[in-house]
Amino acid sequence: MNKFIPIVSLCVFATLGFSACDTPGHSALAGAATGGAIVGILTGRPRLALAGAAVGAGTGYLIGKQVQADRRAAYDQGYYDGHYADDGSGYPMGRFTDRPGIVTSPYPPYNQIDVREIPRGAKVQDPSTGKIFINP
Repeated sequence: MNKFIPIVSLCVFATLGFSACDTPGHSALAGAATGGAIVGILTGRPRLALAGAAVGAGTGYLIGKQVQADRRAAYDQGYYDGHYADDGSGYPMGRFTDRPGIVTSPYPPYNQIDVREIPRGAKVQDPSTGKIFINP
């Protein structure tokens, strides 16, 4: 039994490498393959390889569900709609242009705004829409 604990731990950590899989099903499959391969290589016993695959599949499924929940929360918060500030303010970031000190507003009609006198990370108001964004 003591030999089985490090093997299971190795399966869990190897499965974490597959956390970028798209769905819980994909990550469970990746976890099963990883768990079975690791245990099979380390022990050479098919029954333990099957147990490693089961542990890997379960771990992969749980990791996939967590990744899925994190992505859903990011979509709900609008993270993928534009570039949002990391300061938790919820304001989108302006976008750099090829001209220093000029940024593009994240709001339609996407005006170019002079921010040379405004520090980075400060709130800027788009004069045409009145909406706030963060100076990149």
